[in-house]
Amino acid sequence: MKPITVIGSAAFLGVMLSIGLGLIPFFYLAEPSAFEEWFAAYFVFFLPAVFITSIPAFVGSITLMRRNAKGSQERRQWRNTLLGLVAVYAVTTAVHLPLNLALWSGDLSDSAIVTNLGWWSAAHVLRIAGAGFAAYSAYRASQITKGQLA
Repeated sequence: MKPITVIGSAAFLGVMLSIGLGLIPFFYLAEPSAFEEWFAAYFVFFLPAVFITSIPAFVGSITLMRRNAKGSQERRQWRNTLLGLVAVYAVTTAVHLPLNLALWSGDLSDSAIVTNLGWWSAAHVLRIAGAGFAAYSAYRASQITKGQLA
């Protein structure tokens, strides 16, 4: 369970980085309407990677947190892993989901697309930070188990 949770968390960070480093430049290089068309047609293909990486990290962090004694350093690190993942999903739900739905509608003006992409990009930095915190915490928890960290 531990390797799956660490790998899932790290892979989820990789997905968040790929989305950010791949899409954000494209947001600003493409014409707004061209980007909106592309987004409506292809963004859905990113979703399997999000779920394939984050679900094992969620399940693993919850399971491993519950397996460790209350107050233990390892339990705190697995809890931190879970909190990082929850933060990413909270930002996704509060910011990205409404913006994605607006972009998928195809009814936005160019200025509305640019404004939405600005908010989308800024909030995505928070998702990268949350996923990074989750991956780091999972790694730390796995090292405590091996006795390499105090």
